[in-house]
Amino acid sequence: MSAGPRELLARSLRPPLRDRRFWLIQALVILIAAVHWGLTLGGTRVFGLPAFEPVALFFIPVVYAALNFGLAGSLATATWVALLSLPSLALGSSRIEDFGIVTLVILLGCVAGFVGQRVEREVLARQEAVAARTALFASEARLRSLFENSPAPILLVDPGGTVRAANPAASTLFARPRSALVGTPLAELVGEAAAAEMSAGSSGVIELGGERHLYLRPVISSQPDGSFQAVFLDVSEERRRLGIKDAYAARVLRAQEEERARIAQELHDEPLQSVVHLYRLLDGLAGEASDGTARRLAEARGVAERIAEELRRLARGLRPASLEDLGLVAALQRLVRDLDGRGLEAYLEVAGAARRLDPLVELGLFRIAQEGLRNVERHAQAHCAHVKLNFEPDAVTLTVEDDGIGLPERFLYPTPEEPHSLGLVGMHERASLLGGRLQIQSRPGRGTRLQAVIPT
Repeated sequence: MSAGPRELLARSLRPPLRDRRFWLIQALVILIAAVHWGLTLGGTRVFGLPAFEPVALFFIPVVYAALNFGLAGSLATATWVALLSLPSLALGSSRIEDFGIVTLVILLGCVAGFVGQRVEREVLARQEAVAARTALFASEARLRSLFENSPAPILLVDPGGTVRAANPAASTLFARPRSALVGTPLAELVGEAAAAEMSAGSSGVIELGGERHLYLRPVISSQPDGSFQAVFLDVSEERRRLGIKDAYAARVLRAQEEERARIAQELHDEPLQSVVHLYRLLDGLAGEASDGTARRLAEARGVAERIAEELRRLARGLRPASLEDLGLVAALQRLVRDLDGRGLEAYLEVAGAARRLDPLVELGLFRIAQEGLRNVERHAQAHCAHVKLNFEPDAVTLTVEDDGIGLPERFLYPTPEEPHSLGLVGMHERASLLGGRLQIQSRPGRGTRLQAVIPT
């Protein structure tokens, strides 16, 4: 049995015994029953009708009880009618009159059940509606309290982009009375671009000038009619800390580059020059020595040449002179050529009109390519590496692809806690400091694709 019928049954068993009107109805039933018995005992006919005709008057109290007290009142009254009417069957003068009384009593029971049930359902529906309305009012009151007392500024904006309501915190934020905020275009408060993004359902961090320089992140709750609610979260402290972090990271990277340049210069000025002087001395000695000694001196000279070349390669990796003198394209060509000479097929593709970039951008892209190719050489087990540099009007895109074994999944989301992923963390950090982004795509056995997009 569903909740509705159970409730109806429970209510039908609780007649309104404390209501004076209920007992007046029962007294009317007794009066009609007394008239019926008197006519039946006296054999009197009213207007020539049978003696059971007054039983039809029982419809009046039964229907009245149903309309005023629902199923409980109608069933109780119908039961009382039956108790007062059925004993008169023994007093009936004919079977037709007895049949008429029984039929009327049955009809009264049906009317009592039908009308009482419908009235009871209407009563229950009305109670549910009242309860729902009360809950709605309570919910609206809670929402209004949250809206008014929220420490976060809140604006309600209509589909046309006009402020419809504002809480006290919003009045403080925008330094305007609430009455002045209502009816103000949102674009006037946060700017045209931010207002358009908020109307579309999303927005980045908004910068508000003035005496209090603030950064706000709006949280948008859109409605089906096109209106929306904007809750402004103050992220000024977060941005300040992020700025300090970025400045620290930039300083660390700058210090690293300065140290690399110093080491490269020292390698070039002292060890490399000493090795060059060494194999020149070996050349002089080889010209004066015997054949056997000259051959061994030539071998020693070859070792010295290889040491010198390795020192040159280390110096170029630490601070490529071609990057400063000739630009990013020339430095990447040299980087790819060195990798190709070590047994890995590598090539560079340049798209768009090549141009010189900001030195910091060129250095950052070179380091990203350098780290990417180093990972290809050491870990990817690849046969081919493809570097592509695409110059666009307002950005430059660097792509490094290989056909190796791919990256483990834990490396696709690098963290400083993973020592093997620090190179990836460094590449992400360099791209972020340049205002760009780094994306890495990799699947086992399908190679890795690394792409850095830097605005220019």
